[in-house]
Amino acid sequence: MKAFSKFVQADETIYHQVLGRDHLWYFNPEITQGADTILVRVKMESGGFHDFHRHPEMNEILYILKGSCEQWVEDRMQTLHAGDSVYISPNQVHASFNATEEPLEFLAILAPSGGWEAGTIDEYMNEPYASLRK
Repeated sequence: MKAFSKFVQADETIYHQVLGRDHLWYFNPEITQGADTILVRVKMESGGFHDFHRHPEMNEILYILKGSCEQWVEDRMQTLHAGDSVYISPNQVHASFNATEEPLEFLAILAPSGGWEAGTIDEYMNEPYASLRK
């Protein structure tokens, strides 16, 4: 792999809002070609979520910065608090819900960045995921 480095200042992040979630992108294939790791800071207000989905060709680490997260991996749920983290292998279905009154903020680190093109596959409408939180 060719050597690569890039500094990103806070005011250089790319902001996207997706279904009520604020995404602050520091590194992804669209904005930092050459980086093999993706980094995004996600902010969710109370009731916010990223419903059941999977990344076919990327692993993911979530690190909670602020608040609490109802974190699902397949059919297992654990509440994560600031300082907690979870590793999720490629193709594992997972979901994050802010079921508290406080804002939630976390880092999502995904790799390899080459898996970006395979995208994110929604699973929330498929069983057993459609029934897990009922």
